[in-house]
Amino acid sequence: MSTVTSTRRHGLLAAFASLLVLGCYSAPQASSSASTAPTASRTPVPQPRLEDWIAEPGSQKALQPFMLHADYWVGINQRAKLDTIVFVLDNGARCCQVMNRDSTWAVDYTWVYPHNLLPPRWYDAKALFHVGDSLHLADNADLRLTFGTMRLGVRAKSLQQATAEAYRQWPAEMPVPLQGRLKLKLDRARKALDADPTFKSTGH
Repeated sequence: MSTVTSTRRHGLLAAFASLLVLGCYSAPQASSSASTAPTASRTPVPQPRLEDWIAEPGSQKALQPFMLHADYWVGINQRAKLDTIVFVLDNGARCCQVMNRDSTWAVDYTWVYPHNLLPPRWYDAKALFHVGDSLHLADNADLRLTFGTMRLGVRAKSLQQATAEAYRQWPAEMPVPLQGRLKLKLDRARKALDADPTFKSTGH
């Protein structure tokens, strides 16, 4: 869980500048009462970026809509109201306070699955950088990723306590239940890529 150095971080950020995220989250559907109204343009839900996922530990980010869509929740209700400030941890994780439950924090552990350019499997940030550096990806690399996130509820009265608890419970690898929940997400991403004539896969 060691921090990726700034040099390596900036190098891969350049390599992934043309990142396309797949298998994530679409904008909410319009209600049936509005179905007969003239079609209006909808603002798409912001999608995860690699920059969001690998931000420097200790930094803060504003809560984005895509951050609410964890794939697997443990010890916390999906109706939890989260604070608008997200604290970045190490290795692609982050946490924020739960506003409608005392002394509770939500910790997100996130992995990514590359559909091309890297061996296809789930990576945390440390593993992704290690493999990306070893393969010397070009600056204009078009890496296609799917994100998978587990949200864990931890008890803590401060950010310091929440961070310590997040590190204490850090999963050594992606939990099996999360892998199961992500199968459909990956299948949808693969079908979308298979329909893209410009996409070249490294294999499923």
